[in-house]
Amino acid sequence: MKKILALIYLLIAFALMACGNDWSVGPDDGGASFSRRFHYYYEVDCRYDAFGQPYDCSDMYSMSPSMTVDLRITSDGYATLCVDDECSYYGPRDYDMSYDHGSRYYDFVGDDTRMTIYADGSEVVYIDSYEGRAYYYYRDYDYYY
Repeated sequence: MKKILALIYLLIAFALMACGNDWSVGPDDGGASFSRRFHYYYEVDCRYDAFGQPYDCSDMYSMSPSMTVDLRITSDGYATLCVDDECSYYGPRDYDMSYDHGSRYYDFVGDDTRMTIYADGSEVVYIDSYEGRAYYYYRDYDYYY
């Protein structure tokens, strides 16, 4: 009986050592599940031209109330995107993942809209091509577009 308990404790110790300081389910590399909630406090509004470039941007201003973005992506690629508790659901082929600014981002494209969410939470970009507007949202005041 003591040998069985010792073996169980040894296996638990090895399992905990394998985790190290990171107790997450797996690597945050796009293949594992991803679930984050971000709060954005600052906004910049821009006009958006036909070439996909922002121009005539406002100064950064504080939003009240703040905007909350929840993004959950399961390990099989299904995504739930909630902006201020209004949720949309996407299949694995309904959005893109890429890298920019040294960070991974997720790109959700609609008929005339596009929302880009950076995985580190630093920035959200919402583009309405029908209205010709781009909105940049930031968690901290020190981010610039």
